Amino acid sequence: MTIARTAAATLLSLTLLTAACGDDDTDVRADDVPADATDTTDTTGSTTTVPPASSDGTVPAAPPDITGTITEVAPFEPITEDCTPAEDVDPDGSVSSNDPPVCTPPDNDVLGTVLVEEQPGVQDGRKISFTLTTSTVLTGDDGAPLGEFADLAVGQTVDGWSTGICAESYPEQCSAVAIRRRS
Repeated sequence: MTIARTAAATLLSLTLLTAACGDDDTDVRADDVPADATDTTDTTGSTTTVPPASSDGTVPAAPPDITGTITEVAPFEPITEDCTPAEDVDPDGSVSSNDPPVCTPPDNDVLGTVLVEEQPGVQDGRKISFTLTTSTVLTGDDGAPLGEFADLAVGQTVDGWSTGICAESYPEQCSAVAIRRRS
C-alpha cells in the first residue's frame, strides 16, 4: 500500500509541477498583445507573438515596451563601395577580417537606430536599441505623423514598441514597430 501511495503522490506532484511551469516558449506578454497580432516561428521552432505593424499609421494598442529618453541616434549608412555583392559571397567559404564588407542590398529598408533609456546615465534600468525601418510608425503625442527618422533627436522622451523579437543583450536590441515622441 505504501508503494501505491508514494507512486500516486509522485504522479500528482509531477502533474502539478508541469501545470504550474507551463510552456516556457510562451510569450510572457500574451495578455498585452492585440487580437490582430500574428505568430511567427523562428529557426529554433519557438513561436513568438508579434504585434501588428499598424498599417494605418497608429501605434499598437498594447502598452509600450519602454518609455524613456533617446540617448543616441545613428542613421543607417549603406555600404555601396569597395564591397562584395551578397550573391558573390560563398556561404561555405572561409571568412577573414581582411575580407571586404558585404554590400548593402538595394531593397534594404533600415533607416537607423535609436537608443532609448529609462534612466539615462545610470547603469540600472531598461535600455533598448531600436532599429527603425520604413515600416516603423513615427508619431507625436497627438497621433499625428512625426515625419521622418531625422526628426528624432537625443534628449527627446519617447514611447517605443518592439516587434517582440529582441536580442537579450544589454542594451536589448529590437526592431521597432512604433516610436511615439512625447511632449
